[in-house]
Amino acid sequence: MSMAPLPVRTRLYHGENLDSYVRRHAARNFCMPSDIEHALRERGVVRSRQRRNPDRLQAWRDLGGLRSDAFTAPERVLDQEVTERALCLRCTKGEPARGRLAGIGLVCVRHRQWLGSPQIDLHGYYPALAAERHFRRHLGPRDVLHDSLPMLIGRECASPGIIGASEIARRRNQFGIDDVNALTYSEQVKIARLLALPGFLRAATDPDTDATQRNALVAREVEKVIPARNDAEPWRATNRVWTAVTHLAARRRDARIYGVPMRDTYYNILRFIDAP
Repeated sequence: MSMAPLPVRTRLYHGENLDSYVRRHAARNFCMPSDIEHALRERGVVRSRQRRNPDRLQAWRDLGGLRSDAFTAPERVLDQEVTERALCLRCTKGEPARGRLAGIGLVCVRHRQWLGSPQIDLHGYYPALAAERHFRRHLGPRDVLHDSLPMLIGRECASPGIIGASEIARRRNQFGIDDVNALTYSEQVKIARLLALPGFLRAATDPDTDATQRNALVAREVEKVIPARNDAEPWRATNRVWTAVTHLAARRRDARIYGVPMRDTYYNILRFIDAP
């Protein structure tokens, strides 16, 4: 049953989920979402109470005058959940909205807005803007999410204690930004890119290569991202990446014996290389 749109239209933001849109669209039409949902069930338009029921999705598309591809943002990429998060407040003109944004990292490039919590204006902090462009060009198209394992490892490696308090202080003073996650986003993305780089992964996780040689490779590549300067401690980042590499090497060794790598939190990283 096709339904006429509610009188006041509400723009659907990119990636916005159904519940977020329902709340905003009902409010703009001076209604409670529960009243509209009750009316839909009473008229037989929606018979299920499941939130992702196809009839409910279509009913709200009709009520909003939306296109048929509304509310179709993927909930999973490979076997990773695309987590819901707050959308850029500049994009939504200050109106709180939530959604799933696969292929987008932690920066709204259009508005130079940090998408962490709280959201902040990045002003002219170009390292974070450049890092986001690298994320969208190199990681997003390869199904790496903003909270996938490579990005989480990158976050650990880009901690202020590893990069160095003096370098963090310099960035704060120069750019007027206090959020350390925003200040270290560049290093986070670079470490994530390293863990998704086929050439590095093949060499660093090759079970047939001596561990000392592989560890030296990891240290060399990590120190390109986090140099050993002043009070920085890149060896701690090297240890974190080496831990991941050791897990991956074990998975490759198992694959040669049993035919398939053991599926665990590190399994998806192995998809970047085409050899067991």
